[in-house]
Amino acid sequence: MKLIIAIPAYNEEKIIGKNVNALRDFCDWNLSQHDWKIVVADNCSTDATKSIVSDIVKKDPRIQHFYVAQKGKGLAIRRAWLEDNADAYVFMDADLAVDLSALPALVSALEGEGYDMACGSRYHKESRVKRTFLRRMISFIYRLLLKIMLRTRIQDAPCGFKAINQKIKNEVLPKVRSNEWFFDSELVIIAEKLGYKIKEIPVAWEEKNEKGRKSRVSILSLGVEYVKKVLELKKRLRTLL
Repeated sequence: MKLIIAIPAYNEEKIIGKNVNALRDFCDWNLSQHDWKIVVADNCSTDATKSIVSDIVKKDPRIQHFYVAQKGKGLAIRRAWLEDNADAYVFMDADLAVDLSALPALVSALEGEGYDMACGSRYHKESRVKRTFLRRMISFIYRLLLKIMLRTRIQDAPCGFKAINQKIKNEVLPKVRSNEWFFDSELVIIAEKLGYKIKEIPVAWEEKNEKGRKSRVSILSLGVEYVKKVLELKKRLRTLL
């Protein structure tokens, strides 16, 4: 099975080298039966992210650096996935907040269980989650909003740990309009509404606060943006279904 694992990265010089190497080593040990490739989708970084990843690429051709000259997490993931054909397309956040131990289950859901998409879920009964009270509250409110406004059964739409198959890439990805943080929520919600098979898997998730690394988001402003996007998607779903 051919895998493309995308890591969107914006100014991640503090962690990108360590985390890409950790992911590569994990894949060597746990996904050796698959033809995998890691693509760092450099989302218009202005720090040393490019040079750090380029040094890794020189030593291992299974690692690629792809520069996206426009900001937007969703855009970075989309561009990385569209660069090549594969059987499964994975993405995870650069901070590896989701422990890599969940990756084989993510891939297995598509390969052997017949699912079209697999998503990490921090609300799965077997998940272990460490995050601040503020993040818990905002996540709870967002989850409630999705259930009320969009009637989704997905428990954790925004979790940054997902895999899709070729059908989702070809048939759902073109329908996703957001190229920013709402991208993966929109992807999974549209796939659900169109009847694709989706599996949520348990994860170990821990909020990462590495010294010297600034947060990539303002939680409150992102929450406001998500509300706007949910309302827009609710209207658009009428034309998609």
